[in-house]
Amino acid sequence: DLVHMKKLISLCLIGLLILSLCGCAGVSVDREAPVQLTYFYGDVSVSDQLSGEEAATLRALVNGKALYSDNPSCGFDKDVSFEIDGRVFCPACDTCCIVQDCLTGQYFKISQAERDALEQIFENHGGSFPCV
Repeated sequence: DLVHMKKLISLCLIGLLILSLCGCAGVSVDREAPVQLTYFYGDVSVSDQLSGEEAATLRALVNGKALYSDNPSCGFDKDVSFEIDGRVFCPACDTCCIVQDCLTGQYFKISQAERDALEQIFENHGGSFPCV
């Protein structure tokens, strides 16, 4: 009946409000923003502006990912990172499928296929994993 429907709608709205406040935000970067790759590890020193397919791959890799708080032991370093739209993203140095968003200090997960693509891009520019 109408009273039960109003209660159900109210509960759904409260649930949506709680979800919006929980910090479960997603990553969003401009799909045309420049992408800068950084890799300073060992005897390799790379700082390259990416374009074309590589830049598009990294933009797509981060866009829409759900951020979460954690304290993973994977190892993250801004010296092994890529920057998009003013945000620095550090892939796990030990090859885990986790990326740190240095702007928020939070993390997001990527698939193994995304991790493989990310590593290939770094390798194309002289970087390699693991780098811990």
